[in-house]
Amino acid sequence: MISRRIAAQGAVALALGSVLGTPAKSSAIEHSKKTFVLVHGAWHGGWCWKMVREHLQNKGHRVFTPSLTGLGDRQHLISPEINLDTHIADIANLMIWEDLENIVLVGHSYGGVIISGVCDAHKDRVAHAIFLDATVPNDGDTVLRGGTKKIAEKNFGPLEDGYLAHAREPISFGVPDHMAGELAWLRKNVTPQPLGTWLQPISLLNGGSDGIDRTFIYCSDKPPLSQTQETRLQVFRDDPTWGYEELPCGHDSMIILPIETAQMFARVSEGG
Repeated sequence: MISRRIAAQGAVALALGSVLGTPAKSSAIEHSKKTFVLVHGAWHGGWCWKMVREHLQNKGHRVFTPSLTGLGDRQHLISPEINLDTHIADIANLMIWEDLENIVLVGHSYGGVIISGVCDAHKDRVAHAIFLDATVPNDGDTVLRGGTKKIAEKNFGPLEDGYLAHAREPISFGVPDHMAGELAWLRKNVTPQPLGTWLQPISLLNGGSDGIDRTFIYCSDKPPLSQTQETRLQVFRDDPTWGYEELPCGHDSMIILPIETAQMFARVSEGG
């Protein structure tokens, strides 16, 4: 694993403990409790975070794992009108109505686009943004490069009802074949992705996650990257405004390595 972050908060806690004794230790423990909002990727739902959520909650953290409109347990709300604005509002409204502040906001894959929009509008509520093997858009980007229905059909085949894209077969998202139970669970729960979420350009008038503590986590057990992909990844390694980490697994780390994924979320959100 690679990290450029220094455990400044840990050093402060140790120093305070030396001066003040046990109360400082108690305060440091209390300070380490976080509020996590975990945003899933395309075709997934809040269900995919189950094991990560349980591990974080067992460590005393507060964890929200909402399903985006039309996906997972909110599949009954599917509609051709769903777009990026819908999904950004899903997370923004959760934060507002639950009165959440000082949040660790995590986006996996497509969820990186959603948390970019949320950070853009609510920088004051987000303490740390974590992009888990995620898309990090620029202002005006579309999730689907080229942004047309024709390109979607070329990549994913015929669209159900003219607007729902099914995941390619076999559905694995990097989950290895020997994890038969996890693969069965994944295949049972994925739902079609509404096309509008891929075709609407994102508006990031305030720079998205710029100015917020942020970390990019790359899931490294994949085929070799193209030169374009490698160049893009190198930006996160080199840019001092980003922390950079790696998990040695396929794309769906929350299913493949849930404990390690949860531990990394907790660690990088402490700045270490």
